Amino acid sequence: MGVLSDVRHAFRNLTASRGFALAVVFTLALGLAAVNTIFAVVETVLLRPLDFPRSERIFTVSQNLPVLTSGPTVVSLGEFQSWQQSGLFSDAAAIGTREYTLLSTGRAERVFAANVTPDFFRVFRVQPFLGRGFEPGDATPGHDNVIVLSHQLWMSFFGGDPDIVGKPVRMGEGPMTVIGVMPPRFDFPRLADVRAIIYFAPPQTEVWTPLTITEKQVEEGNLNYLMIGRLKDGVTPQRASEQFRPSAVEIFRKMETRMPAYREMIEKAIASLSIYVIPLRDTMSYNIRDSLWMLLAAVGLLLVLVLFNLANLLLTRNAGRLREVVVREALGATRWQLFRQSFLEQMLLVAGAAVVSLVLAEWGVSVVRAVAAARLPRLYELNVDVRVMTLLSVLALTIAITFGALPLVVLRGVGIGSVLRSESRSSTGDRRTNRLKSGLMVVQISVSMVLLVGAGLLIRSFTNVMRVDPGFDPHNLLNISVSPNPKADQNSAQRVARLRKLLEAFRGIPGVESASVQNHVPLTGEGDIHGTTPVGRTASAANAADGAEYRVVDSEYFSTMRIPLIAGRAFREDEPEGFAIVNRKMASHLWPGEDALGKQFRDGDNPPVTVVGVVGDIHNASLEREPRMQFYMPLAANPWWSDQFMIRTRIEPTAILPLAEKAVWQLDPEQPVSHPQIMERLLDSVTLDRRFETGLVAGFAGTSLFLATLGLFSMASLSAARRVREFGVRLALGANGADLLRLELRRTLAIAFAGLACGVVASLAVARVVAGLLYGVTAWSPAVYGAAVFVLIVPALLAAWLPARRVAHVDPASALRYE
Repeated sequence: MGVLSDVRHAFRNLTASRGFALAVVFTLALGLAAVNTIFAVVETVLLRPLDFPRSERIFTVSQNLPVLTSGPTVVSLGEFQSWQQSGLFSDAAAIGTREYTLLSTGRAERVFAANVTPDFFRVFRVQPFLGRGFEPGDATPGHDNVIVLSHQLWMSFFGGDPDIVGKPVRMGEGPMTVIGVMPPRFDFPRLADVRAIIYFAPPQTEVWTPLTITEKQVEEGNLNYLMIGRLKDGVTPQRASEQFRPSAVEIFRKMETRMPAYREMIEKAIASLSIYVIPLRDTMSYNIRDSLWMLLAAVGLLLVLVLFNLANLLLTRNAGRLREVVVREALGATRWQLFRQSFLEQMLLVAGAAVVSLVLAEWGVSVVRAVAAARLPRLYELNVDVRVMTLLSVLALTIAITFGALPLVVLRGVGIGSVLRSESRSSTGDRRTNRLKSGLMVVQISVSMVLLVGAGLLIRSFTNVMRVDPGFDPHNLLNISVSPNPKADQNSAQRVARLRKLLEAFRGIPGVESASVQNHVPLTGEGDIHGTTPVGRTASAANAADGAEYRVVDSEYFSTMRIPLIAGRAFREDEPEGFAIVNRKMASHLWPGEDALGKQFRDGDNPPVTVVGVVGDIHNASLEREPRMQFYMPLAANPWWSDQFMIRTRIEPTAILPLAEKAVWQLDPEQPVSHPQIMERLLDSVTLDRRFETGLVAGFAGTSLFLATLGLFSMASLSAARRVREFGVRLALGANGADLLRLELRRTLAIAFAGLACGVVASLAVARVVAGLLYGVTAWSPAVYGAAVFVLIVPALLAAWLPARRVAHVDPASALRYE
C-alpha cells in the first residue's frame, strides 16, 4: 500500500505542476528520440548481423592498388579462380554486373543484372522462393541462357506468375529461361551496400545470370569482379590475406609479360599491393563507420545536455520544496522513503517521455530511411527493434534513479533546525543546490562548445566541398543511358551512324540546347584507368603510377558539358582515330613545362595518338578527391561502350525526358532508355553523406545552444529573484543599480567563461576524432573555435544581463518586504 500511496502522491504533485511536468516530458522525449533514432541507424548498419545463416563467416576479398584507385577495389577472374581453389572457402563466388533489355512487357525495359558464378546463392545459404539457383552446368557455353528473377521484378513485371519457372523470357540479348525466383528483399549486390569496392554495382539487382569464365577472360586480367566467400571454420581473415597475396603477385607478373607496355604501372601495383579479406557487414559500412560513431557520440552529448538541463530544473524545484522534505524527515520519514517518493515521481515523468520519444523515434527512423536508404547501406532494414527498445528502457530507468536521488544529494549534511529557522531563501540546502546548479551549467556550456565546434568544422568542410568546381556545368543537364542493340549494330560504322541519328533526334527536341554522348558519367566513380606513356621518352614512375581515365566522346561533348577548352581544338564531327584530347593534369604530368599540343602518347601497347587539345579537369570520383589524369578519344575510336547521352536544355530537364524516350523508341522500339538522372541531383547525391552528418550535428549543436542559453537564463533569473532582499539592503545602504548589475553579470559570466574554457579544452581533446572527416579545414581551426565562442557568449551575456537589469532597478522598500 505504501508504494501505491506514493504513486498517487507523485501523480498529484505532477498534476499540480502541469507546466513543469510537460516541459520535462517533452524536453526529455526529444533527447531520447534523437539518441534512439541515431542508435537505430548505428545498430542497423554496424551492429546488426546480416540476415543470413552464420553471416559472420561471409567475407569479401578485394585488393588495394593505389596505382588505380584508393581503398579496396575489385579483382580479376584469375585471382578469383586461384583464391577459390585455395581450400580456405567452403563456397565462393565472383560477381560481375551488366544490364539486359527485357522485351516481354510490351516495351523495352532495362533491368539491372549480376553475372555470378554457380556458388553465389550457396555463399548466402539462401533458397529460392520458386525454382532453383544455379548449378555448375549453367555456367558453360550454350547452357548459360538461364535467369533467376528477383522477387520485386517477378511481382512488378510478371504479375507474380506462380508458373513462371521454366518459361522463356524475351531479352534483347536473346531468349532466356527462368529457373528461379529469389525471396523478398534479396537483391545483392546493391550499390549502397558494396559502394566501397564496386562503384558500378546496380542500385539493386533485379536478375541474376550465370557467369561463364573463359580462358580469354582470365588472360585479359580485367579488374571487374567482386569476390565473396564463406571462410571455413578456423580460417582467419589474416591467414587468408597472407595466403592470397603471393598468388595475386604471380598473376600480375604474368600480366606484365603479356603487356610489356604496362610494365612500370604493374611493378608499381605489385609494390603497393594489399589483399583485404573483410567481413561482408564491415564492407558495407567501410566508408561511413567513423561518421556514424561520431553521430552517435554527438547525439549522446546532446542527451547529456538535456539531462543536465533537466537536473537544473529538478534542483530548482527540489530547492523550493526543501522545507517540505525536511519536515517529512523530521516526522519520521526515512531516506529510503524519500528516495522512493522522488523516484516514483521521476519515473512517471520519464515513462511519459519514453512513450513520446518512441513515437518521435519511429517518425525519425522513417524519415532517415526515406531520405538515405538509396545511398547508405542496409537502411532498408532500419526500424525500432528490440535493441533500440532495450536502450530506451535502460536510459529511462537510469534517468529515473539518478533524478530520484537528487533530493538526497541536496539534503546530505543539511541541519533540520537551520532549514526550519531559515526565513530567507539562502539556506545551506540552497547553497549546496546553487553549487550543483553552477557545476551542471559549466558542464552544459562545455558540451555545447564541443557540439558547436564539431558542427562548425563539419559545416566548413561541407561548404568547402560545395565550392569545389566539378569541372563541368551541371545545371539544366539531363543524362540518360541508351544501350546498343546487338541486332541492329553489326559493326563500328553502323554503331557510329546510329549514335549520330540519336544525337540528331535529341538536338531536334524543342527546348534542347545541345546533346552529346560518352562512355562514362562524371561523378559516378573512377573507371577505365589506362597506363599512358609519352612517345619519345619514358614516363617517370610518379607520372605512370597515377594512370589516366579513358573516355570516348563525340564532337559536341565539351561544349555540352561546358568543360573549358584551354588549348588547341575540340574534336570534329568526323574525327578519325589517332587523335586525343587530354586534361590539364595529364598535360602537365606527361610534358611538364611544355606545350602538349602536337605531342604523342601511347595508351598501353596501342598505336600512338596525337594531342589536338587540352581541357579542364573534371571530377569523376567524389568532389573531395583530386581529379586524375584524363584523356578523350573520338567516337570512331570505340563507339561500343558509348551509351551515356548528355542533353543540355533551356527548360526544366524533366520535361525533356518523355520526348527523349519517344525519340529513342521511334528509331528502335527494342532500345531501352535507362538511368535518367538530372546532373544537379547527382551532384547533390554525391554530397549526401556529408550533408546528412553535417545537418544532424548542426541540429544537435543548435539544440544544445538553446538549452544552454535557457539554463543560464533560468539560473540567473532564479538567483536574482532569491537575492531581492539582499539587493534591497545594498540599495538602502547606498549601492547603486550599476553595482548590482555588475555583481550579477560577473557571477553569471564566471560560470559561462568557466564552461567555455572547459569546452575549448574538451574540443581540442576530441579534435582528432573528427580530423579524418574534414575537408579543407583543420581540426584546430581558430576561425571555427572563435565563432563557437562568439555564438555561445552572446546569448550568455543576454541571459545574464536581462535578470540583472531587472533587479538593478528594484525599489528598496519593496525589496525589503520581499519574502
